Amino acid sequence: MTTRLNRVRELLGTQSLDAMLVTNATNRRYLSGYTAEDHAPDESSGVVVVDSGSATLYTSPINAGWAEAEATEGVTVAHCQRQWTATIAEVILANGWKRIGFAEGVTTVADYFHLRDTLGDAAELIPVGDAIDRLRAIKDDTEIALLEKALQLTDQAFVAAAARIEAGQTEFELAEIIREELKKVGSEGEAFPTIVASGPNAANPHHNPSDRQIQPGEPVIIDMGARHQGYNGDLTRTIWVGEPEPKLIEVYQLVQKAQDAALAGFKPGETGKQADAYCRDIFASAGMDEYYIHSTGHGLGLRVHEAPSASKLAEGVLQPGEVITVEPGLYIPGWGGVRIEDVVLITADGNRNLTGAPKN
Repeated sequence: MTTRLNRVRELLGTQSLDAMLVTNATNRRYLSGYTAEDHAPDESSGVVVVDSGSATLYTSPINAGWAEAEATEGVTVAHCQRQWTATIAEVILANGWKRIGFAEGVTTVADYFHLRDTLGDAAELIPVGDAIDRLRAIKDDTEIALLEKALQLTDQAFVAAAARIEAGQTEFELAEIIREELKKVGSEGEAFPTIVASGPNAANPHHNPSDRQIQPGEPVIIDMGARHQGYNGDLTRTIWVGEPEPKLIEVYQLVQKAQDAALAGFKPGETGKQADAYCRDIFASAGMDEYYIHSTGHGLGLRVHEAPSASKLAEGVLQPGEVITVEPGLYIPGWGGVRIEDVVLITADGNRNLTGAPKN
């Protein structure tokens, strides 16, 4: 964690800040080791303040013991009032800090105004956008090992659940089977609500499992993930019961062709837009690009969706150490869809596929 804190301190220097205020639960965990979640946007479990020489996790007396047990090297724990902004304002004023960075996208308006009004002209709150989020994009060796384990558990649960699929089962029943298998393999829970979308429902990239019964030969999209020590797996496979209908074979092979191209091509130095084009160009050459309605990839870690991104608009450059999904899909209204998703680690000269679940 000390290395992570030093990277925040580098931000202080580049942005002429005296301290950084970290309010987001994911970034708080990343920097301090404290695993508590926030119950609601207006009910914080703690905030971290990093300056040039120290890092302090402020939390309520109720959670102090928890925080002290989990706080990593370089992080001290201190109590704060129920309205944390009052305590942090006192700290800022006592230290004579003039410029304090904060993530405006995850700080509530009420907290911002209370902190600003309490500080008055003594200090200025400086928005830093997603600067802390971007620090999490490049994974260290510990994080990569945790992600590999989460993905292995995901693979195992998928194989076990797919062996239990039968025609006539409902989407909801299959989703329950997947949850059972995730628990059996030792997952902390679902990385996100499991998607099971069959037949025409597979035309929706996101879908809440319903009581629709799975029919022979039609596409069944399963999107699932295990969680291991806070790190998330993410896997999508399109499967079927019995013999697939001819259109499913055609669409599946095209999606697999697009994914193969991306898996071969993702490498450091490419923009997210260039990485996205591996799949999009193949779909366009087949006259099917209108059915590709989402991005090719997103980062994976303590959150299911984080930096980096592979999309039509992503200008960021892929770097070694980043972990990103590769998940092309085609979604045809009234018929269904196909999506295939693996997760890769960007390496010095290309990428390494971290997903091992079989594909049809």
